[in-house]
Amino acid sequence: MPLALAALGAMVMAAMPACAADESAAAFFQGKQVRFYTMGSPGGGYDTYMRALVPHLEKKLGAKILPTNEPGAGGLIAVNRTINAPPDGLTILLVGGETLATAQLYESPGVNYDVRKLTWLARLSSESKVALIGPKSSYATVADLIKSDKIVTWAGSSKIDGNSDFTAVMAYALGIKSKIITGYKGTGDMNLAIQRGEVDGRIVSEESAALYGPSNGMRVVATLARKRVEQFPDAPTLFEAAELSPAAARLIDWRAGIAGLGRLMVVTPGTPRDRLDLLQKTFAEIVRDPAFIAEAKRLNLSANHAGADEVRAAVEQAMTTLDKAGLAETRAIALERYYQ
Repeated sequence: MPLALAALGAMVMAAMPACAADESAAAFFQGKQVRFYTMGSPGGGYDTYMRALVPHLEKKLGAKILPTNEPGAGGLIAVNRTINAPPDGLTILLVGGETLATAQLYESPGVNYDVRKLTWLARLSSESKVALIGPKSSYATVADLIKSDKIVTWAGSSKIDGNSDFTAVMAYALGIKSKIITGYKGTGDMNLAIQRGEVDGRIVSEESAALYGPSNGMRVVATLARKRVEQFPDAPTLFEAAELSPAAARLIDWRAGIAGLGRLMVVTPGTPRDRLDLLQKTFAEIVRDPAFIAEAKRLNLSANHAGADEVRAAVEQAMTTLDKAGLAETRAIALERYYQ
């Protein structure tokens, strides 16, 4: 009996610091203001996701959440604001994993981070990209795009916005005569340009396409991955719609894998361990909650949580798949070939 009591006492003592840490972190957030950045512009998929999370975060943390859109420079401004904030857990960021990865892989100006060393909270959803064509465009299928003697025009905000480079990769893999026009200020500007016929279309996430595509007369002509997506089950994959060479297929697979990193939550590096643990736990509870999953579905969003360790492993794979020569060739395609 004494031995059993001693063992029980040891277990209680070991558990006490963790409980105390949890209570300390929970008390810290009570009544605080948490700045919640997203790379998305108002009305877009990231903005919608951020605002769907806000009431749930406020309820669980007891904090006031301040949603903040910072779409400039393909999301890099939001990233830099987050990683350079005080490391207190009061600045969080919803960002596209592919934006973070490609900006670093392409050695883009303004990248002041190593994506493999960022502090992850969660993956909220994983997504595929789709090719979205406007109502005034004459192209109805991937075959139409490939056969066109005219240059197909695509909208983008910047070369590293997470969509423009994939547009270039797709155009190269399929042999589509293309021009990517960048400089649009955000989702709203690009959608207007597509609806007016100033450009033919754009590459976007499946969630964003579902959010505003059909209601604006836009149509999805292909999914840029191996599997069709739930929101657009009739849209073929690129692998179904065209014959790809082995090299072209590898290129699409690589870029689709980066897109699959999905919507990620980041907190300022150096955030105290107890607060980090609490934030990670909070996002896991919210995104796995059947009620939130149903809410996300009503908003044409998805919710499939992954923890920090899984995110870290996926990022590592994305950053190390191409060798130096392959990355240099891809960089030239993605950043140079199809722009004005």
